[in-house]
Parts: sequence; structure tokens; C-alpha cells
Amino acid sequence: MKNFDSRTYSINDFLEWENNKQLALSPKFQRRSVWTDTARSFLMDTIIEGKPIPKVFVRQKLNTQTRKSVREVVDGQQRLRTILSFMKDGFTISKRHNSKYGGLYFSQLDQVDEDIQAQILNYEISVDLLVNMSDSDVLDVFSRLNSYSVTLNDQEKINANHFSPFKVLADKVAHKHNTFWTKNKIISEQNVLRMLDVQMSADLLIAMIEGIMTKKNIKKQYALYEKEFEYDVDELEAQFDNILCLINHLFSNDLSKREFRRNHVFYSLFLAIYHLKFGVENIDRPRGFSLEDNLSRVAQRLEHIDYIFEETDKNNLSEADLQFLNDCRRATTDTSVRIRRSTFLIDLMTES
Repeated sequence: MKNFDSRTYSINDFLEWENNKQLALSPKFQRRSVWTDTARSFLMDTIIEGKPIPKVFVRQKLNTQTRKSVREVVDGQQRLRTILSFMKDGFTISKRHNSKYGGLYFSQLDQVDEDIQAQILNYEISVDLLVNMSDSDVLDVFSRLNSYSVTLNDQEKINANHFSPFKVLADKVAHKHNTFWTKNKIISEQNVLRMLDVQMSADLLIAMIEGIMTKKNIKKQYALYEKEFEYDVDELEAQFDNILCLINHLFSNDLSKREFRRNHVFYSLFLAIYHLKFGVENIDRPRGFSLEDNLSRVAQRLEHIDYIFEETDKNNLSEADLQFLNDCRRATTDTSVRIRRSTFLIDLMTES
């Protein structure tokens, strides 16, 4: 027999319950973790953008003395504490998350948009309502939910704990180019769901900013950028888009049958092209070669990479070809190997 209801309640509903002492935010089931200011800001920006947040679990019990229903939050305490605090001018959204409303308290938002306060109050939160459920049953519910949980991979863990403009940028460009990743078989639809498109985008953005480095440094860079990220995110996004557009033109919008669909080879191609247009800090090759004026010639030269992989008689390959092939098969995400691969591709594209 079903003993829960799935419902939606507005933020205003939660405010009314709290004001009427019908909302309990500290029941025994809750973990006592405390969110950072950046996490709280990111949640409120999500709500202002009208995007969904995870559902909340609430146990509803009748107080026989007051004859009022009391709602105990058994999962989602930090989300609700953050929302209610913002509604009472407890903090402002960071300008790094929202340039329009950043730096303003809830009571000041109507200075920018007279409708935004009502939109926030009417924002609906999905709730599973556990009606008169016992403590043991509540604990059993969460035990069962956790039994079906998938262990987070490295990128999913990173995304769960970071909220900087860099994180937002990596998410944005990854999602914007979803069709590019999947159509060209660079990242499968299943792996997109596990955020490997975000991992690829972050890896490329880091190289655009800092120079090529080992893939192992992604977590470290996210942490550094959480403290400070003073780069122009609009410029980086435009440059990222520009390189993918060039790659589409070079391969007639289809990489799916080419060796460049391999993650590590695509990484090197992207940064080889990026260096020729904008410069990569630790690639020792001149810039300024115009890909736009030499698209057909460059596309033809890049066919050599398919030849390298397909050639069965290695005696027909040059020493540089063999080094590139080896770099595509061993230690593929090490810094020095990554630099060598991109340098080889630059030389291939620009040779007279």
C-alpha cells in the first residue's frame, strides 16, 4: 500500500509553514553539513533561472495538541535553509553567478525587475510527502533509495562540490555542443549522462587558459578556480565555439568515421587549432597560420592521421609518424605526450 504522495509546493508555501511553526528543519534524520556561500548562491541562481532542483522529502505528522500538521524535512534541509534565508535577506547571490541580480538582497530585486520576486515565491519544489511514517520506515526509505544509487565518477564528484564561473562555463559549453559530441561519436549519449562531455570541455578550457597539462590536474584546477577565476568567460566561450566550428568545416560536419573521434586525438586536434588561432602557452610553434584560408588543404593533410593508424607495414611510416602513433597508444593523457601530439598536428597542418 502506497504511503507517500508526490506533490509540488511553492517557496511561499514553505515560508508560510515556517512562519506558522509548521516546518521542522532539524529532525534526527538530517546530516549536519553546512553549505558554502558559493553553493547557496548557485542554488538561488538556479531558481531564478527557473530550472529544477532536486526533490525534497518531507514527513507530515499531525500534532494532536495544536491540531496542526507539522512537516519535518527528512531530506533537503540545506536547500530549504538556503531558500528561506535568501527570502529573509540573509545573503545575496554572487555577481559571478548572476550579473543581473548579483549583489542584491531579495527585498531589492524589484529594483531590477518588478516581477522577479513573485516568480521566486511561486517557484515550485517537488516533494515526496511521507504521511505519518514511523522513524524506522523513514530510515528504511533512505536505505532503499541509496541501494539504487550509482557511484559518482570523478567529474560528477567535482561538479557536486564546485560552483565557480569556470564550472558554469564548462557545463555551458559541454551542453551547448551536445550534438557535436554525440553525432561525431566523440562522447556517447550514455557517457554524456555521466558528465564526460563536461570533463572533456573542462580539460580543453584549462589548456586554453593555462597551457596543456595532464588530465589528472582537472580536479586541482577546479579547486583553484573556485577561489579565484578572473578570466573573461564570454571570450573563452566564443573561442571554444570558434574552434568547434572550424573543426566542423574541416571534416564536413562528420568526424564519426575518422581517427579524430578518439578522445585523446580530438583533444590534441582542438588544441593544435586553438594554438594557431589564439596561442597555447606551452606549445613551441609560431602562430598566425590562417586555417580559414587553407581549409581544403589542411583537411587533406589531416587525412594522413587515418593513414598512420591504418598502415600495417610500419616501415612505410616516418619516425615522427611512429612517435605520434605511439603517443596515441601509451600514456595518452600525460602532459609531454599531449604536447607532442598537438605539435605534430600543427606541423602537419602548416607544412609547406
